[in-house]
Amino acid sequence: MASLRRVSGNAAQQVKNHLKGAAHRAKATTYLWKLSAGSVVAEYKATARVTRAACKAKMAPVAAKVAPAVAACKAKAAPAAQVCKEKAASAAMVCSDLARVAGVSSYRSARKNWDKASEWGKESWEKAGVVASRVRVRVDRHPVSPLLYITLLCVGIGAVAFNGMYTKAYVAYVNGEEVGVVSSEEELSSIVGNVETRVASVLGEEYSYDAEITLAPTYLDAGTQTNARAVEDALFEDTGAMMNAYAVSVDGQELGYAQTSEELQTMLDNVTEPYLNEQTVEHHFTQDVEIYEVEVPSNTQFTPDTLQSTLSGNKEEAEYVTVERGDTFNSIAEAAGLTGDELQALNPDADSSQLTAGDQLLVKQAVPMLTVETVVTETYEETIQSPVEYVDNPNLYEGTTRLKAAGQDGVEKIEARITCINGQETQREEVSRTTVQEATTTYMYQGTKEKPATASTGSFIWPLSGTITSRFGYRNIFGSTSFHSGLDIAAPYGTQISAADGGTVTFAGWRGSYGQTVIITHDDGTVTYYAHCSSLLVNAGDKVYQGQAIARVGMTGTATGYHCHFEVRVNGKSVDPENYL
Repeated sequence: MASLRRVSGNAAQQVKNHLKGAAHRAKATTYLWKLSAGSVVAEYKATARVTRAACKAKMAPVAAKVAPAVAACKAKAAPAAQVCKEKAASAAMVCSDLARVAGVSSYRSARKNWDKASEWGKESWEKAGVVASRVRVRVDRHPVSPLLYITLLCVGIGAVAFNGMYTKAYVAYVNGEEVGVVSSEEELSSIVGNVETRVASVLGEEYSYDAEITLAPTYLDAGTQTNARAVEDALFEDTGAMMNAYAVSVDGQELGYAQTSEELQTMLDNVTEPYLNEQTVEHHFTQDVEIYEVEVPSNTQFTPDTLQSTLSGNKEEAEYVTVERGDTFNSIAEAAGLTGDELQALNPDADSSQLTAGDQLLVKQAVPMLTVETVVTETYEETIQSPVEYVDNPNLYEGTTRLKAAGQDGVEKIEARITCINGQETQREEVSRTTVQEATTTYMYQGTKEKPATASTGSFIWPLSGTITSRFGYRNIFGSTSFHSGLDIAAPYGTQISAADGGTVTFAGWRGSYGQTVIITHDDGTVTYYAHCSSLLVNAGDKVYQGQAIARVGMTGTATGYHCHFEVRVNGKSVDPENYL
């Protein structure tokens, strides 16, 4: 009996050991499965890290759009990974539980019946082997975790999505500097051709672009256009075909260029300088003048002397008309679109009543390119005329005056602002006026006595009507040059000669080469001569009135024809009679 117990105990121990071995193998298999799953997970994580790093490094612009797809993959993979993990743990737990239950039952049955224990142990061994075989089959069928397959699926889906969302392009570098993105090498070649054409057009000569250009692949959002224009502009700028300079414009018209703004400002200062002085407080151009930075072809030749001449010269030149025979002042003005007064203002020295063929009249003033307006302050003195008061005097004829007591003129100091256009005054604004010296009154006598008809009027009339044959001044007569002291007025023999003004006859008779002559002294001391008369109608001492007949035309004395020699003397000196008639 004791022997049977030992044998039974040994058998039970063997069964127990077999079952424990089966359990340990099951646990080991489970551990390997978990280890495999963990390796797969670790591999996935490492792969994901590498993938993310690559994406960030190479496709940073599109990371935001890839993230949703990756998140979706993770979300879909997580449940499947959890299921796999739960199934593996459950299988291992089942194997462990079965082994424990079989061991306990076998031990108890062995005590009762060796055969049953042996048979049950064999059956349990076979079942455990079957379970272990199933575990091995599953491991053989799935040597790596399904998570890896899910990961690969996600990567494939991401690749398809990536190809649909992005397109390949190239980053262009010129001499190591990034200039933009192009779609292909062909597009870059076309851009270079455009640049060469543009540069040749700017410089006016052939040009070949030889800078080092490199391309690096990149990816863009699907449908995004490459910035070929920006690349072309960058390459064009790299050629140095254009350079910075400064331009000057007048009323929007660009006149020229210089390398610096200071050069242009100096030219403008040269235009204003002639109109400035120490009293100038303001100055500016009446036109809109601007200096600004521009780009010009790099082979531009600057000509400062030419530009200075343009700025200092005229925008429109003056226009003149040459007087032709038959022209009149008004006809010339009308043809030029001017009034007579406007033409006279343009030609202040011209005598509108005495035009001569060949004379030139200004009909349009020159228009300068730049007009300088200046404001100067000026201080000067102005004479204040002495006021005059009149005192009646019955001994003087009416209309005549005589000084009683002279007063003194006053002086005032004036400060004014004067506006000039190109040096010509156009406006004067008085700022202040200060009296330096007061004026004193001048007293004058004024006559109240009735004037007789023979009294002088103070103005002369023509002594007769006729033709002027010789004027006052030097002349050539009788084969020699001599000075003519009067005015010769030709008229038929016997024509009446009248007194030019009222006065007293101080001579009437023969006077050498003058022939028969009448001399009248007027009230202010002026003397008039009437010579070469045929007969005299007055005597010395007679009082005559203006227009009274005093003689008749003849040719007595030294004369070449019938005429009256009319002469005016002031303070004993002969003067031009035409200035008094």
